[in-house]
Amino acid sequence: MRISVPCRCSNLPLLHFFRHDALTLHASLFSFHHSSLFFRLILFLTLAAVGVASFPAQTYAAFEDGFIGARAFAMGGAFTAIGEESDGLLVNPASIANLKHQSESRQSVQQLSATTARLHVGLSDETSISQNLISYAYSRPTRGALGILWKRLNVGDLYSENYLLLGLSKRYEFGSKEKRRISLGGAVKLLNWDTAPTIGADSAVVEDLPGRSRFALDVGMIFRPSPNIPIALSLQNLNTPNIASTNSTAAENLPLQVMLGMGIVAQNSTWGMDLVFRESEVDVKVGIESQFYEESVILRGGFRLENLAWGTNLTLGGGYRPFKSLRIDYGFLFPIGGIRDTAGSHRFSVVYDF
Repeated sequence: MRISVPCRCSNLPLLHFFRHDALTLHASLFSFHHSSLFFRLILFLTLAAVGVASFPAQTYAAFEDGFIGARAFAMGGAFTAIGEESDGLLVNPASIANLKHQSESRQSVQQLSATTARLHVGLSDETSISQNLISYAYSRPTRGALGILWKRLNVGDLYSENYLLLGLSKRYEFGSKEKRRISLGGAVKLLNWDTAPTIGADSAVVEDLPGRSRFALDVGMIFRPSPNIPIALSLQNLNTPNIASTNSTAAENLPLQVMLGMGIVAQNSTWGMDLVFRESEVDVKVGIESQFYEESVILRGGFRLENLAWGTNLTLGGGYRPFKSLRIDYGFLFPIGGIRDTAGSHRFSVVYDF
Protein backbone atom coordinates (compact mmCIF):
# COMPACT_ATOMS: atom_id res chain seq x y z
CA MET A 1 0.00 0.00 0.00
CA ARG A 2 1.15 3.57 -0.66
CA ILE A 3 -0.89 5.39 1.95
CA SER A 4 0.87 7.63 4.43
CA VAL A 5 -0.91 9.30 7.35
CA PRO A 6 2.01 9.79 9.77
CA CYS A 7 0.70 12.47 12.07
CA ARG A 8 -2.96 11.62 12.38
CA CYS A 9 -4.02 8.02 12.06
CA SER A 10 -1.07 5.82 12.92
CA ASN A 11 -3.34 3.83 15.22
CA LEU A 12 -5.77 2.94 12.41
CA PRO A 13 -4.49 0.00 10.35
CA LEU A 14 -7.91 -0.20 8.67
CA LEU A 15 -7.73 3.33 7.27
CA HIS A 16 -6.39 2.08 3.96
CA PHE A 17 -9.82 0.58 3.25
CA PHE A 18 -11.35 4.02 2.71
CA ARG A 19 -9.48 4.71 -0.45
CA HIS A 20 -10.57 1.58 -2.26
CA ASP A 21 -14.27 2.33 -2.03
CA ALA A 22 -13.57 4.85 -4.75
CA LEU A 23 -11.97 2.34 -7.20
CA THR A 24 -13.87 1.00 -10.23
CA LEU A 25 -13.21 -0.82 -13.66
CA HIS A 26 -14.78 -1.62 -17.04
CA ALA A 27 -18.01 -0.93 -18.82
CA SER A 28 -19.28 -1.71 -22.30
CA LEU A 29 -17.68 0.27 -25.11
CA PHE A 30 -19.89 3.08 -26.30
CA SER A 31 -19.41 4.47 -29.81
CA PHE A 32 -20.45 7.98 -30.81
CA HIS A 33 -19.81 9.91 -34.03
CA HIS A 34 -19.09 13.49 -33.10
CA SER A 35 -16.66 16.17 -34.18
CA SER A 36 -12.95 15.44 -34.28
CA LEU A 37 -12.41 18.27 -31.78
CA PHE A 38 -14.14 16.29 -29.03
CA PHE A 39 -12.02 13.21 -29.62
CA ARG A 40 -8.85 15.30 -29.78
CA LEU A 41 -9.77 16.61 -26.34
CA ILE A 42 -10.12 13.04 -25.01
CA LEU A 43 -6.75 12.10 -26.53
CA PHE A 44 -5.04 15.17 -25.09
CA LEU A 45 -6.39 14.58 -21.58
CA THR A 46 -5.44 10.89 -21.67
CA LEU A 47 -1.88 11.66 -22.77
CA ALA A 48 -1.63 14.30 -20.06
CA ALA A 49 -2.80 11.76 -17.51
CA VAL A 50 -0.15 9.27 -18.60
CA GLY A 51 2.54 11.92 -18.28
CA VAL A 52 1.47 13.03 -14.83
CA ALA A 53 1.14 9.46 -13.55
CA SER A 54 4.75 8.63 -14.41
CA PHE A 55 5.94 10.41 -11.26
CA PRO A 56 5.72 8.88 -7.77
CA ALA A 57 3.23 10.38 -5.33
CA GLN A 58 2.24 10.20 -1.71
CA THR A 59 -1.37 9.11 -1.25
CA TYR A 60 -3.54 10.55 1.48
CA ALA A 61 -6.23 8.46 3.09
CA ALA A 62 -8.74 10.89 4.61
CA PHE A 63 -11.55 12.71 2.78
CA GLU A 64 -10.74 11.15 -0.59
CA ASP A 65 -13.87 9.09 -1.06
CA GLY A 66 -15.55 10.97 -3.89
CA PHE A 67 -18.44 8.54 -4.30
CA ILE A 68 -21.89 9.92 -3.63
CA GLY A 69 -25.20 8.32 -4.63
CA ALA A 70 -25.74 4.87 -6.11
CA ARG A 71 -26.07 6.29 -9.63
CA ALA A 72 -22.58 7.78 -9.55
CA PHE A 73 -21.26 4.67 -7.81
CA ALA A 74 -22.57 2.37 -10.55
CA MET A 75 -21.07 4.63 -13.24
CA GLY A 76 -17.56 4.45 -11.83
CA GLY A 77 -17.76 7.91 -10.30
CA ALA A 78 -17.65 9.64 -13.71
CA PHE A 79 -19.98 12.38 -12.52
CA THR A 80 -18.19 15.73 -12.88
CA ALA A 81 -19.93 16.69 -16.13
CA ILE A 82 -23.15 14.65 -15.97
CA GLY A 83 -24.03 14.70 -12.27
CA GLU A 84 -26.90 17.15 -12.52
CA GLU A 85 -28.45 16.09 -9.21
CA SER A 86 -28.48 17.29 -5.62
CA ASP A 87 -25.75 14.90 -4.48
CA GLY A 88 -23.57 16.08 -7.37
CA LEU A 89 -22.75 19.03 -5.11
CA LEU A 90 -19.93 16.98 -3.56
CA VAL A 91 -18.29 16.35 -6.94
CA ASN A 92 -19.01 19.61 -8.77
CA PRO A 93 -20.94 22.48 -7.12
CA ALA A 94 -22.06 23.72 -10.55
CA SER A 95 -24.22 20.61 -10.98
CA ILE A 96 -27.16 21.77 -8.88
CA ALA A 97 -27.98 24.59 -11.33
CA ASN A 98 -28.93 21.94 -13.90
CA LEU A 99 -31.54 19.99 -11.96
CA LYS A 100 -34.26 18.67 -14.25
CA HIS A 101 -37.88 18.22 -13.28
CA GLN A 102 -40.04 15.63 -14.99
CA SER A 103 -42.66 18.31 -15.60
CA GLU A 104 -41.47 21.00 -18.03
CA SER A 105 -44.15 23.40 -16.79
CA ARG A 106 -42.50 23.84 -13.39
CA GLN A 107 -40.57 27.07 -12.84
CA SER A 108 -38.46 25.65 -10.04
CA VAL A 109 -37.03 22.27 -9.10
CA GLN A 110 -36.40 20.71 -5.70
CA GLN A 111 -34.68 17.40 -5.14
CA LEU A 112 -34.07 15.31 -2.03
CA SER A 113 -31.69 12.36 -2.10
CA ALA A 114 -30.79 9.78 0.56
CA THR A 115 -28.08 7.10 0.27
CA THR A 116 -26.85 4.28 2.46
CA ALA A 117 -23.90 2.00 1.72
CA ARG A 118 -21.97 -0.98 3.05
CA LEU A 119 -18.36 -1.13 1.91
CA HIS A 120 -16.16 -4.21 1.47
CA VAL A 121 -18.73 -6.57 2.93
CA GLY A 122 -17.21 -9.74 4.40
CA LEU A 123 -13.83 -8.50 5.59
CA SER A 124 -11.89 -11.22 7.36
CA ASP A 125 -11.76 -9.25 10.63
CA GLU A 126 -15.54 -8.62 10.43
CA THR A 127 -15.09 -4.86 10.44
CA SER A 128 -18.21 -3.00 9.31
CA ILE A 129 -17.63 0.01 7.05
CA SER A 130 -20.72 2.08 6.29
CA GLN A 131 -21.66 5.38 4.68
CA ASN A 132 -24.77 7.54 4.79
CA LEU A 133 -25.59 10.63 2.74
CA ILE A 134 -28.46 13.11 2.55
CA SER A 135 -28.64 15.98 0.04
CA TYR A 136 -31.16 18.65 -0.90
CA ALA A 137 -31.12 21.21 -3.71
CA TYR A 138 -33.45 23.97 -4.89
CA SER A 139 -33.00 25.38 -8.38
CA ARG A 140 -34.74 28.22 -10.17
CA PRO A 141 -33.12 28.91 -13.54
CA THR A 142 -33.72 32.67 -13.41
CA ARG A 143 -32.22 33.06 -9.94
CA GLY A 144 -29.79 30.20 -9.33
CA ALA A 145 -29.57 27.14 -7.12
CA LEU A 146 -28.88 26.36 -3.48
CA GLY A 147 -27.79 22.96 -2.15
CA ILE A 148 -26.84 21.32 1.12
CA LEU A 149 -25.25 17.90 1.64
CA TRP A 150 -24.23 15.78 4.63
CA LYS A 151 -22.18 12.60 4.40
CA ARG A 152 -20.77 10.31 7.09
CA LEU A 153 -18.30 7.44 6.94
CA ASN A 154 -17.98 4.94 9.82
CA VAL A 155 -15.42 2.18 10.30
CA GLY A 156 -16.98 0.27 13.17
CA ASP A 157 -16.23 2.16 16.36
CA LEU A 158 -12.69 2.96 15.22
CA TYR A 159 -12.95 5.97 12.92
CA SER A 160 -15.45 8.40 11.41
CA GLU A 161 -15.52 11.16 8.81
CA ASN A 162 -18.17 13.84 8.29
CA TYR A 163 -18.78 16.18 5.37
CA LEU A 164 -21.19 19.12 5.53
CA LEU A 165 -21.49 21.19 2.35
CA LEU A 166 -23.37 24.34 1.42
CA GLY A 167 -23.26 25.33 -2.25
CA LEU A 168 -24.54 27.95 -4.67
CA SER A 169 -24.73 27.76 -8.45
CA LYS A 170 -26.03 29.81 -11.39
CA ARG A 171 -26.67 28.90 -15.00
CA TYR A 172 -26.18 31.30 -17.91
CA GLU A 173 -27.28 30.99 -21.53
CA PHE A 174 -25.77 32.76 -24.50
CA GLY A 175 -25.63 32.53 -28.26
CA SER A 176 -28.23 33.60 -30.81
CA LYS A 177 -28.66 30.57 -33.11
CA GLU A 178 -27.79 27.65 -30.85
CA LYS A 179 -28.16 28.21 -27.13
CA ARG A 180 -25.00 27.46 -25.22
CA ARG A 181 -25.03 27.08 -21.45
CA ILE A 182 -22.47 27.51 -18.73
CA SER A 183 -23.05 26.77 -15.05
CA LEU A 184 -20.80 28.16 -12.34
CA GLY A 185 -20.84 27.09 -8.70
CA GLY A 186 -19.02 27.18 -5.41
CA ALA A 187 -19.27 25.31 -2.11
CA VAL A 188 -18.03 25.63 1.44
CA LYS A 189 -17.56 22.33 3.23
CA LEU A 190 -16.87 21.49 6.84
CA LEU A 191 -14.69 18.39 7.22
CA ASN A 192 -14.45 16.55 10.50
CA TRP A 193 -12.76 13.31 11.53
CA ASP A 194 -12.48 11.46 14.81
CA THR A 195 -10.92 8.23 16.02
CA ALA A 196 -11.32 5.92 18.99
CA PRO A 197 -8.44 5.61 21.47
CA THR A 198 -5.93 2.78 21.10
CA ILE A 199 -6.22 0.33 23.99
CA GLY A 200 -3.21 -1.70 25.14
CA ALA A 201 -3.05 -5.28 26.41
CA ASP A 202 -3.55 -4.11 30.01
CA SER A 203 -6.72 -2.20 28.97
CA ALA A 204 -4.89 1.10 29.38
CA VAL A 205 -5.19 3.86 26.78
CA VAL A 206 -1.99 3.84 24.71
CA GLU A 207 -2.90 6.68 22.36
CA ASP A 208 -5.90 8.97 22.04
CA LEU A 209 -5.60 11.26 19.03
CA PRO A 210 -8.07 14.14 19.07
CA GLY A 211 -9.83 14.69 15.77
CA ARG A 212 -10.04 17.89 13.80
CA SER A 213 -12.57 20.06 11.97
CA ARG A 214 -11.59 22.23 9.03
CA PHE A 215 -13.28 24.27 6.29
CA ALA A 216 -12.49 23.69 2.61
CA LEU A 217 -13.54 25.49 -0.56
CA ASP A 218 -14.66 24.00 -3.90
CA VAL A 219 -15.52 25.66 -7.22
CA GLY A 220 -16.86 24.14 -10.42
CA MET A 221 -18.01 24.80 -13.96
CA ILE A 222 -20.08 22.89 -16.54
CA PHE A 223 -20.01 24.18 -20.12
CA ARG A 224 -22.21 22.89 -22.92
CA PRO A 225 -20.85 23.97 -26.33
CA SER A 226 -23.74 21.90 -27.71
CA PRO A 227 -26.82 20.58 -25.90
CA ASN A 228 -25.50 16.99 -25.83
CA ILE A 229 -21.86 17.49 -24.85
CA PRO A 230 -21.14 18.78 -21.33
CA ILE A 231 -17.54 19.59 -20.41
CA ALA A 232 -16.72 20.26 -16.76
CA LEU A 233 -13.98 21.44 -14.44
CA SER A 234 -14.07 21.08 -10.65
CA LEU A 235 -11.41 22.32 -8.22
CA GLN A 236 -11.63 20.87 -4.72
CA ASN A 237 -9.85 21.84 -1.50
CA LEU A 238 -8.68 25.16 -2.92
CA ASN A 239 -7.35 26.26 0.47
CA THR A 240 -5.61 22.88 1.13
CA PRO A 241 -6.70 22.72 4.79
CA ASN A 242 -4.52 21.13 7.46
CA ILE A 243 -6.35 18.04 8.75
CA ALA A 244 -3.67 16.74 11.12
CA SER A 245 -4.63 15.96 14.70
CA THR A 246 -4.96 19.03 16.90
CA ASN A 247 -2.06 17.85 19.05
CA SER A 248 0.24 17.22 16.09
CA THR A 249 3.21 19.49 15.43
CA ALA A 250 3.39 18.48 11.77
CA ALA A 251 0.87 19.69 9.22
CA GLU A 252 -0.96 17.39 6.84
CA ASN A 253 -2.71 19.39 4.18
CA LEU A 254 -5.36 18.00 1.88
CA PRO A 255 -4.00 18.39 -1.65
CA LEU A 256 -5.74 20.43 -4.32
CA GLN A 257 -7.81 18.10 -6.49
CA VAL A 258 -8.53 18.96 -10.13
CA MET A 259 -11.32 17.07 -11.89
CA LEU A 260 -11.90 17.28 -15.64
CA GLY A 261 -15.07 15.72 -16.95
CA MET A 262 -16.87 15.28 -20.23
CA GLY A 263 -19.94 13.45 -21.40
CA ILE A 264 -22.31 12.67 -24.23
CA VAL A 265 -26.03 12.80 -23.49
CA ALA A 266 -28.27 10.98 -25.98
CA GLN A 267 -32.01 10.48 -25.82
CA ASN A 268 -31.90 7.24 -23.82
CA SER A 269 -28.27 6.94 -22.79
CA THR A 270 -25.52 8.92 -21.09
CA TRP A 271 -21.74 8.44 -21.23
CA GLY A 272 -19.23 10.13 -18.96
CA MET A 273 -15.47 10.24 -18.44
CA ASP A 274 -13.48 11.93 -15.67
CA LEU A 275 -9.79 12.55 -15.09
CA VAL A 276 -8.86 13.35 -11.49
CA PHE A 277 -5.48 14.98 -10.78
CA ARG A 278 -4.12 15.00 -7.24
CA GLU A 279 -0.50 16.10 -6.82
CA SER A 280 1.40 13.63 -9.09
CA GLU A 281 -1.41 11.07 -9.21
CA VAL A 282 -4.17 10.70 -11.76
CA ASP A 283 -7.34 8.58 -11.74
CA VAL A 284 -9.46 7.69 -14.77
CA LYS A 285 -13.20 7.06 -14.46
CA VAL A 286 -15.62 5.96 -17.17
CA GLY A 287 -19.34 5.25 -16.87
CA ILE A 288 -22.43 4.66 -18.97
CA GLU A 289 -26.17 4.34 -18.39
CA SER A 290 -29.08 3.38 -20.65
CA GLN A 291 -32.81 3.79 -20.07
CA PHE A 292 -35.56 1.40 -21.15
CA TYR A 293 -39.34 1.08 -21.00
CA GLU A 294 -40.10 4.80 -21.16
CA GLU A 295 -37.19 5.60 -18.82
CA SER A 296 -38.64 3.52 -15.98
CA VAL A 297 -35.74 1.00 -15.99
CA ILE A 298 -32.09 2.08 -16.04
CA LEU A 299 -28.94 -0.03 -16.42
CA ARG A 300 -25.47 1.29 -15.55
CA GLY A 301 -21.84 0.22 -15.64
CA GLY A 302 -18.44 1.76 -15.10
CA PHE A 303 -14.79 1.40 -14.18
CA ARG A 304 -12.02 3.35 -12.53
CA LEU A 305 -8.25 3.10 -12.83
CA GLU A 306 -6.50 4.62 -9.85
CA ASN A 307 -3.22 6.17 -10.96
CA LEU A 308 -3.96 4.43 -14.29
CA ALA A 309 -3.05 0.96 -13.01
CA TRP A 310 -2.70 0.74 -9.24
CA GLY A 311 -6.30 -0.17 -8.46
CA THR A 312 -9.04 -1.43 -10.77
CA ASN A 313 -12.62 -2.39 -10.00
CA LEU A 314 -15.81 -3.09 -11.92
CA THR A 315 -19.04 -1.32 -11.04
CA LEU A 316 -22.57 -2.25 -12.05
CA GLY A 317 -26.01 -1.08 -11.07
CA GLY A 318 -29.41 0.04 -12.09
CA GLY A 319 -32.39 2.17 -11.26
CA TYR A 320 -36.17 1.89 -11.21
CA ARG A 321 -38.63 4.76 -11.51
CA PRO A 322 -42.05 3.71 -10.13
CA PHE A 323 -43.23 7.32 -10.59
CA LYS A 324 -41.83 10.19 -12.60
CA SER A 325 -40.85 12.01 -9.42
CA LEU A 326 -39.27 9.03 -7.63
CA ARG A 327 -36.21 6.96 -8.49
CA ILE A 328 -34.61 4.04 -6.63
CA ASP A 329 -30.98 3.23 -7.45
CA TYR A 330 -28.56 0.44 -6.62
CA GLY A 331 -24.81 0.28 -7.24
CA PHE A 332 -22.36 -2.61 -6.78
CA LEU A 333 -18.55 -2.61 -6.81
CA PHE A 334 -16.80 -5.88 -7.65
CA PRO A 335 -13.20 -5.81 -6.36
CA ILE A 336 -10.63 -6.81 -8.98
CA GLY A 337 -7.65 -4.95 -7.51
CA GLY A 338 -6.89 -3.61 -4.04
CA ILE A 339 -9.13 -5.10 -1.36
CA ARG A 340 -10.32 -8.49 -2.62
CA ASP A 341 -11.87 -11.68 -1.19
CA THR A 342 -14.96 -9.78 -0.06
CA ALA A 343 -18.57 -9.59 -1.20
CA GLY A 344 -17.90 -6.18 -2.72
CA SER A 345 -19.46 -2.82 -1.85
CA HIS A 346 -23.18 -2.04 -2.09
CA ARG A 347 -25.00 1.29 -2.27
CA PHE A 348 -28.71 2.19 -2.30
CA SER A 349 -30.24 5.60 -3.06
CA VAL A 350 -33.70 7.12 -3.17
CA VAL A 351 -34.12 10.32 -5.21
CA TYR A 352 -37.29 12.40 -5.04
CA ASP A 353 -38.15 15.42 -7.20
CA PHE A 354 -40.83 17.87 -6.09
